[in-house]
Amino acid sequence: MNNYPKEINDFQNKLASLQGIENVCSGIDQLEEIKYRDLGLSGFSHLPIATLLRTGGGLPDEVMLQFEFSIDRSAESLSSLEFLSWFIRDLARNGTKIQLRTFALPPQGSFGNQLGHTLKFHIDYFLIEPSGNLRAILDKVSALSQSLDYAIGIYQIPIKNY
Repeated sequence: MNNYPKEINDFQNKLASLQGIENVCSGIDQLEEIKYRDLGLSGFSHLPIATLLRTGGGLPDEVMLQFEFSIDRSAESLSSLEFLSWFIRDLARNGTKIQLRTFALPPQGSFGNQLGHTLKFHIDYFLIEPSGNLRAILDKVSALSQSLDYAIGIYQIPIKNY
């Protein structure tokens, strides 16, 4: 059992309900203190580096919610990934500061060949919240979850049978 707020759990569960989507988890980063010079450091490798390079680091009062998942490499997972790619792109086209991108570790690691074993996907959701109000952030995640639920329903996207 995790200690995520209900709104985060709801969105993670909605992602995990899509066929072929696995290992959904999330985190939050305060981006305001991240500077251009920090972006080459390995501790920041999970961040959307190209996006942050364009702004010279984090913006004032900026936080990023990151939802990470992997796929099981089935035909269903590719359909779910294609649907999510459209869904996230469509939100971004309408002004939501959100993106879907890939993430992987180097081909060789301390345990040998990692190539083919570390591919993950990140949904990066950027929010400016001057008040630091967690409730306002969670309300936006709840709206995101409701929007995903609506899109799944209207387009009759197959979900897992539990």
